[in-house]
Amino acid sequence: MPTLTINGNKYNAELALFDVDGTLVDDTHRYSSLGKARYNAFKQHASTKAAEEWARLAGINPKDWSIDPLGPISKAPRRDDLAIAAGALYLDGYHWYDARALAEKIYESADMEQKKSFKPKLYDGTFEKLVELKKVGFKLGIATNGVTKITKEMLAGLGLGDVFSVVVGADLVDRSKPAPDMIILACEKIGVSLTACVYFGDQYTDMAAANEAGALSVGVRNHDLAEKGAEETISLVKDIVAG
Repeated sequence: MPTLTINGNKYNAELALFDVDGTLVDDTHRYSSLGKARYNAFKQHASTKAAEEWARLAGINPKDWSIDPLGPISKAPRRDDLAIAAGALYLDGYHWYDARALAEKIYESADMEQKKSFKPKLYDGTFEKLVELKKVGFKLGIATNGVTKITKEMLAGLGLGDVFSVVVGADLVDRSKPAPDMIILACEKIGVSLTACVYFGDQYTDMAAANEAGALSVGVRNHDLAEKGAEETISLVKDIVAG
């Protein structure tokens, strides 16, 4: 079994499991771009009033496209986010089931625009480290509150489509993080024990999910996570030592 060395401590592990946004991918501008795409899709398919109501509920400021880093647009799984969008449409006069259907259409339209106009960027050294981990014998996986299909497409666009053995989004489980369901499912899919899994994430919900699952929790880019359940913290994924 390969080993990871983190802050001088060695761990035996088979699966290195990662969150995406804020852990592997720089999310500084991604959600701002997505917010703008969704806002414009609301205006196109519904109304400016609905767009403004959605922006307020989602945590985005249309004046400068700044986002609330703790708001739904950056933290909520897709199904919760869609419920917020449908709520904005309901307040604009749509019947609930029509609002739900239109919210799906608006988000799909925004996804298409985002795919055309925004190029995600990995944090420094992340690509090389993931390739190295794969080469020395680790199985790699993703557990994200994002949508599985969209996440796979993004990873492929970053040249990482063949690096990960398993990708689990919130759409594949009943409960998203901080529940452990995604981590448990990822381990089940590739036949790895939870105690042989290390989960890397940048939020306290990631640490809570890993700890409840019984995996090793490693906080990335947020050393304060040591006070919120992280068993280890690192600045970037490139700081992992494999061997």
